[in-house]
Amino acid sequence: MKPLDKLLFGLLFGLSFPLFFFLIAVLGFYLFQDYNVYYFVFTGIIIGILTDILLLKKMLRITLELPKWIIIGLYLFYNICIYGMFMGFPVFNLGIGIIAGYYYGIKINHQNYPLKQIEQIKKNVSLFTGFIMLLICISSALIALTEKTIGLELQGMLGLGFQVTRGMVIAIILIGGTTLIITQYFLTKIAMTLTIKNKG
Repeated sequence: MKPLDKLLFGLLFGLSFPLFFFLIAVLGFYLFQDYNVYYFVFTGIIIGILTDILLLKKMLRITLELPKWIIIGLYLFYNICIYGMFMGFPVFNLGIGIIAGYYYGIKINHQNYPLKQIEQIKKNVSLFTGFIMLLICISSALIALTEKTIGLELQGMLGLGFQVTRGMVIAIILIGGTTLIITQYFLTKIAMTLTIKNKG
C-alpha cells in the first residue's frame, strides 16, 4: 500500500478501539451512576489505547487480508458513530461508503482477481453499502415521523414561508431517502472503479 493509504487505514483502525471502548464506558456510566463519569471515560480510553498497542501494527500488516467480518464490523461501527454524531442526518454517512469502495479497490488491485470476480465484488460491496444506507434512512424516517413538531422544525430550519404538512415530510423522506440509497450505491462503485483504474 501507498504511505497515504497506510495513514488512512491506520487512523481508521487506530481510532476505532479508543472510540469503541469510550462508548462502552459511557454506557457503563449510565448503568452505574454511583461512580464519577471520568473513571469510566478514562478507563475506556486507556483500554482502547492498550488495544491499539497490542493489535494495530498487526492489523496494518494484514490490512488487505483482514477477514470480511472485521471489515463489515468496522463499516457498521463507523456508520453508527457518524449517524449519532450528526443526530440522525444520514447525508454524511455517504463518506463511509466511499472509503469502503476505496478499500475494496485497493484490495482488488492487491489480490489480482479475475475480471468476472471483480465485477461481482463491485456489485456486492455497492449493494451492501446501499442496503446499510437503506437501514439508516428507515431509522431517520421513524425518528422524524414520531416527532410531532417535525414540520415546524423543517419550516424554521429551511426558512420556508409556508406550513410543512405531514404529507410533505413523508415526500421528503421518500425522495431524499431513495436519492441517498442510490447515491451511496454509485459512489461506492465509482470509488472502487477509479481506484482499480489508478492501480499502482
